[in-house]
Amino acid sequence: MLKSMRDSFHNLKWILIAVVAAFIIGFVYVDMGLGGAGNSKADDRSYAARVNGDTIPNRDYQRALFFTEQNYRQMYGQQFTPEMMQAMGMDKQVLDSLVDQRLLLQEAQRLHLNATPEEVRKRIMEIPDLKNPDGSFVGTELYERWVQAMRYDNAADFEDAITREITLSKIESAMNNSIVVSAKAAENEYRRTTENAKLRYVVYPAARDVATVQIAPADVEAYYKAHLADYTHGDQREIRYLVGDVARIRSQIVPTEAELRKKYEAAKETYKQPEGAHILHILIKVDPTATPEVDAAAHAKADGIVKQLRAGADFAALARANSGDPSSANQGGDMGFVNRGDTVEAFDTAAFTIPLNTISDPIRTKEFGYHIIKVLARRPAGYATFEEVRTQLAAQAADQAAKDQAREEITRISSRLREKKPKTVDEFAAYANDKISSNSTQWFQKGDTVPGLGNNQPLANWAFAAKQGDVSEVIGTSRGPAIAYLANVRPTGQTPLSEIRVKVESDARMARARDLAKANVANAMVAQPNLDAVAAKLGVQPTETTITRQGAVSGLAGDISPLVDAALAAPVNTVQGPVVTGDNVVVFSVLEKRQFNPTEFADKRQQYVDMLRNQEARTLRQSLLARLRKDSKVTVNEAVLQQSQQARNEQPAAF
Repeated sequence: MLKSMRDSFHNLKWILIAVVAAFIIGFVYVDMGLGGAGNSKADDRSYAARVNGDTIPNRDYQRALFFTEQNYRQMYGQQFTPEMMQAMGMDKQVLDSLVDQRLLLQEAQRLHLNATPEEVRKRIMEIPDLKNPDGSFVGTELYERWVQAMRYDNAADFEDAITREITLSKIESAMNNSIVVSAKAAENEYRRTTENAKLRYVVYPAARDVATVQIAPADVEAYYKAHLADYTHGDQREIRYLVGDVARIRSQIVPTEAELRKKYEAAKETYKQPEGAHILHILIKVDPTATPEVDAAAHAKADGIVKQLRAGADFAALARANSGDPSSANQGGDMGFVNRGDTVEAFDTAAFTIPLNTISDPIRTKEFGYHIIKVLARRPAGYATFEEVRTQLAAQAADQAAKDQAREEITRISSRLREKKPKTVDEFAAYANDKISSNSTQWFQKGDTVPGLGNNQPLANWAFAAKQGDVSEVIGTSRGPAIAYLANVRPTGQTPLSEIRVKVESDARMARARDLAKANVANAMVAQPNLDAVAAKLGVQPTETTITRQGAVSGLAGDISPLVDAALAAPVNTVQGPVVTGDNVVVFSVLEKRQFNPTEFADKRQQYVDMLRNQEARTLRQSLLARLRKDSKVTVNEAVLQQSQQARNEQPAAF
């Protein structure tokens, strides 16, 4: 079988926030007699980003990207594909992480919170591999070899990594120790996570009565005036943008046969594939720690399935009904072609030795249990043919051509915009052409997604730092490279009714429907002996659930806290309600409940204090990084990101 698979910055004066770095960067020499070299400067052609003039070398970015990818591969196995990496935006995520670390470390240096040489020396000497049995240092030669085995170029790089790791851990420790969590806050969190009530309830949707509600224009205006606080907005921006829409360009590109064959020949070695076998598979799982009796029962079941298959039973049906291999069971046991060496030894041996189209005896592997296989075909080691990879080649060629055209055209337009800065939105939009689209966003504010472009923090950061009429540099977006023009700025205030009349009318109608629904439910409850009788009168079915202060209830949207509060305060086995939750009205009866336990809370108070402290630390870290990014100059080498993505696109498919 395949080897599977937070919002503000609260007067922060000297506390910095960080987590221990996942990837450490830069060149700070620690002269500790263990090797190392002086500072070096990264070649401009090989930088990944610059943070306030401080360079993040491309090799550090590539190392961080490598280890991130390896971590995901360990988690997801063969399910982790280049397409998944691209969908996750891993290249940008890793670089953003390195930029965040550099911002925090620059702030740490400003506040003199760096690790000392002695701390670095001590940390290194705590590494078991670098100590002799008597506790002494292993020596420079072995040290250098060990460092290189850990994927560092030299000792200086490794010592810098340790320096930064210690610095960031000191910052985190200082932050955690400075946060005060009150006993009341800990108690509230305990209540939120432990108090619950099992209840039986019925839901009457206000939507059932909304069609009968009539709302006049005067009603809309009155509702708007009565709920002004609900219709305010924060500091907002509206931008016009030009985007090299890769998908649009891609739809116009059809690579020629000659181009595809040339691409195939140039990269043919990447399509080399080992010997493979097309396998149908059924797994009768056995835990490695199972008793002999359990193992024998599994073996007997496997034997029975083999007999059925050899008697003509449908392999797919038996696989769906019995196989413990989730990757193939739903496919009727079909694993497709499996490469030699991609499976555990006993399975692999059988896959490449049993006669084609025969049912194997049960194959026992200690890792998984009993396997039954049927080999439909085998292919020799060699190269995937052009026809086998043609679709992949065409997609790669078209995708790359579209990206290249989008990048080249947006770069050309960016140059022209620098030469002649547009004075109006219309002048800016006039640069659109057959490859570059022009669009406008709606009003958006910090924390919102950018309409039309999704969640794009660099673009949002630019929009809220720029002045009206400013033109951005090229910014990467999910649709392609883009240039933005800050068309309008609107400070925090009241959203005009004219902009949101449709929404206000809908809100007013639903509010009246909720009142009507509540009255209808209250009438249905009169003189009814139990919840079932109320449900019958309302024409709905009762449902059971367990609710907590932190959970959702199926069928109930919005704020369910009124129901939670009512349920936790209600006596058991009495009909309670009506309670309005969101756009629903609920009647319920508590079957049983768990309430605040002072003794248990006393035992777990510190656990909850620590948990809340860690949560606040993460929130403060995010707030600090947002401020640091706003006040810093960060330049990303887009070519490096594109190079990484291109290299991945050119990787061969898994056969």
